[in-house]
Amino acid sequence: MGKASKRVKRNMHKKNNEAQMKQCQTQERELEQAFAQEKYADVLNILAELITANDVKPDFLYKGAYSYFMLGDYERAAQWVNNTLNFDPQNVEARILLARLCFIQNRQEDGLSIYDFLAANYQNSMTKEQKEQITDSSAYYVRREGDKLRQKYPHLAEFLQLKENAAEKTEPARTADTGSSALSALQRLKAKLEEVQAKNNKQAESETHVDGIPKQEETVTDKLADVSIEQQIVNIQNRTCSLREKVQILNKFAAAAYMAADYAGAMSYLQAALQLDDGDSQTIRNMAMAQAAFGEADKAQAIAAKLPEVDFVLLYLLKEQGR
Repeated sequence: MGKASKRVKRNMHKKNNEAQMKQCQTQERELEQAFAQEKYADVLNILAELITANDVKPDFLYKGAYSYFMLGDYERAAQWVNNTLNFDPQNVEARILLARLCFIQNRQEDGLSIYDFLAANYQNSMTKEQKEQITDSSAYYVRREGDKLRQKYPHLAEFLQLKENAAEKTEPARTADTGSSALSALQRLKAKLEEVQAKNNKQAESETHVDGIPKQEETVTDKLADVSIEQQIVNIQNRTCSLREKVQILNKFAAAAYMAADYAGAMSYLQAALQLDDGDSQTIRNMAMAQAAFGEADKAQAIAAKLPEVDFVLLYLLKEQGR
């Protein structure tokens, strides 16, 4: 009788495990689907259930970090990047996301150091999409700080194919950073997040501005004249609002610069928006138009091709711009 009872318990335990495994497999598919559809709140809910069932995988942790990032919760995004790297120190996507978090929090050197490390150690194993992410989010620094990139981040400069003028001399290439660079960058990022949060809590609303956005009586163009583009981008990035709102604000400033025929300035705002969300359709459309107005017809067409759906109106406008 005792042996029969043990056998029944083993069979019940086996059936429970099989049922839980099937449930987890279903939830894993749901998580992948929600992530593909950019339903980031759903991703986090499903992820919580998987973790409760002890179904923890580095890829799921990364998707959690990215979801928090896209929802504008950068502190939790940093924590989940740390969780991902603890499980999988070689995770390239998590390191790219960490670099983007550094850029948002005005830690450009940390972000570029991470990219330099990836270019030195993972270039051959990176996917095309990962390489494009690094290239796109580095474009601003290529335009503004090309010399610095060549001198301080030689592996990244080589990856971006930055050419040095004949009269210039570069410093000797640094040895590749170790994996601890990501951890130190993460620690500095957390300190910056706490500093920014404390500063935002103390900052009072002024009479003519609310959270750095001009009121209706002051145009965006007037604001652009008073503050440099770089500083304005930093101000917007440091706002305590959702990621979506930041992208929209950056697009509004880009529109003002575009109307003022400052196409380079417009592209700077749009590049900052793409660093926050490189899949935002409106930003991609606006960047294509700005590139066309700047005389870069081929780049405009290449950017337009990144849209998830063909936009014939945009293609027509680009064709007209190219005449």
